Amino acid sequence: MNVTDVATEFSCRPASPDRQDDIVSIYRQSFDKDPVFQWLFPDAETRPPLLEKFFTVMAGHTFAHGGSILQTKDYGAVSMYFPPDAVEQPKEIRDGLLDSLRDALGNESSRTVHLLTMLSASHPLDLAPHYYGTFVAARPQHQGGGLGTRLKKCLFALADEDRAGAYAEASSPRNLALYERLGQRRLGPVLTLPDGPPVFPIWRPPSTAAGRTHSDTLHGGS
Repeated sequence: MNVTDVATEFSCRPASPDRQDDIVSIYRQSFDKDPVFQWLFPDAETRPPLLEKFFTVMAGHTFAHGGSILQTKDYGAVSMYFPPDAVEQPKEIRDGLLDSLRDALGNESSRTVHLLTMLSASHPLDLAPHYYGTFVAARPQHQGGGLGTRLKKCLFALADEDRAGAYAEASSPRNLALYERLGQRRLGPVLTLPDGPPVFPIWRPPSTAAGRTHSDTLHGGS
């Protein structure tokens, strides 16, 4: 399978850092009703600008530290991820991300720092090499239309070519059910936020039937 085949089969391709404003807009619209982000930013009026600040930091961090963002052809949906060689990051980079979030979110940063610290501490160190999908989002008018599923399948295709696994966290039982239908399974205990919703680590083991062909090329922006 080559780059053209992946783009045709899954209707996805790498997002460009030059389109960061579009990427952040998709996340801001999509995560307004997400249970974890309602816990992070409880005030419905201030949540949209805080979401914009959060995802501006996260998109910049992803592009700057070895990650990439997949997008459907029309930027109707996007998915941040890190390939295996960028999943485990040095402490100074992780600390720098938390500092950037503190600067961006000010007094509203404490729950975000708690969440990311918990996710980092709970990410198993003994997994096989894997892709780490962090945030998948679709514009509201496209939600339920299968674009997020396309992006997940595209990420799985990249993982299969590298004989790698795929790790993520589901932020709701609904998302967990979707990811399980796509082949990921619960891994370890449910993560709990103080007086907040559950978070579910999920895992798809490496395929034994695929070989690496083009993922390095697909990682580049377009």
